[in-house]
Amino acid sequence: MGEMRKTYDEKFKKKTVDLYLKKGLGYKSVAREMGINESLVRRWVKHFKAEGLKGLEEKRGKAKGPGMGRPRIRPEDSEAKIKRLEAENEMLKKALTDVKGGMDAVSSSKKFEVIKELLQKNYSLTLLCNLAGVSRSGFYKWMYRQTFVSPKQSEDEALKLKIVECYEKLKGIYGYRRVKVWLKRTYAIHINHKRVQRLMSKLGLQAVIRRKRAYYGKKEAYVISDNHLNRDFTADQPNQKWVTDITYLIFNGQRLYLSAIKDLFNHEIVAYQISSKNDLKLVFDTVKKARKQRDTQGVLLHSDQGFQYTSRQYSALLKRYGIKASMSRKANCWDNACMENFFSHFKTECFYLHSFHSAKQVRHAAEQYIHFYNHARFQTKLNNLSPYEYRTQAA
Repeated sequence: MGEMRKTYDEKFKKKTVDLYLKKGLGYKSVAREMGINESLVRRWVKHFKAEGLKGLEEKRGKAKGPGMGRPRIRPEDSEAKIKRLEAENEMLKKALTDVKGGMDAVSSSKKFEVIKELLQKNYSLTLLCNLAGVSRSGFYKWMYRQTFVSPKQSEDEALKLKIVECYEKLKGIYGYRRVKVWLKRTYAIHINHKRVQRLMSKLGLQAVIRRKRAYYGKKEAYVISDNHLNRDFTADQPNQKWVTDITYLIFNGQRLYLSAIKDLFNHEIVAYQISSKNDLKLVFDTVKKARKQRDTQGVLLHSDQGFQYTSRQYSALLKRYGIKASMSRKANCWDNACMENFFSHFKTECFYLHSFHSAKQVRHAAEQYIHFYNHARFQTKLNNLSPYEYRTQAA
């Protein structure tokens, strides 16, 4: 970029012009071939076309008439040179910050970014493009691409807003597959799950991940009651197979216990009870609530071998309600994995997302979540219906 001060003889200039006019090379190729700036090639070709070889004569330092010495440099010419040097320095400084190999190693996109920034300092676009070795038309096309928004991009932006709405409304408990179903049910938008995944990734949204439980292998042990369920977690109709269990909820230095009964037909929570004590009353109250909600005659109720479920009082209560008892093998949580699955959902999608200060707050949150789980939270295994919707359609 320092050729502007160097003097070239007519032979060199003629060779340069011939490469353009006779061999048909472009300005940029000729400049690269001769090791000079593209602007010089354009100027010499222009002068040659206008004046022939005379146009290639060196005019600097020659008198233009009798009594005239070296032509005086006009102030505006000096200012233009200073402006050019300033632009050249700034462009090099910005473009080569992270790039080795000179201006030729800088991508066109990077050059356009530098030009756009330097235009704000009142540099000439023609000057900047010449220094960067790019065309004005190329710069204008690049600017158009920066501002143009395709229909697909507009649609993606609208989808992002709805995805964020779903994520915030449900506190991030849905992954991309459930978000896809939510969009279909809420806005009648049919969209591929991979597109939802891509948009969620761009937004930095990820569903709350439940920690996988460790598997310690099968452990056979003495059975208090036969394992009639035998890990067959499917049912042909409501009130055919139920499962039950208890989990603890620790908050603000306190502890509560949640007992629940789940119907394997549609994964609905039939009844639940929360207490500060893990005792027989907690289990009895849960079963009694279920009895008020459903006909329990002939229902198979599966549990683990906790002390509450192996007690004589619990066994007598089940017989009175016409319920058949089933129990997991000792120390084998996988025999009741479907109940553990619900507790895992409840904790990651509700309990762990809040800071509770009182038992009243925990009870209220559990009530809201279980109602949501039964009536609004659609499940893939239920054809993307909620447990209540699935049972209603089956009736």
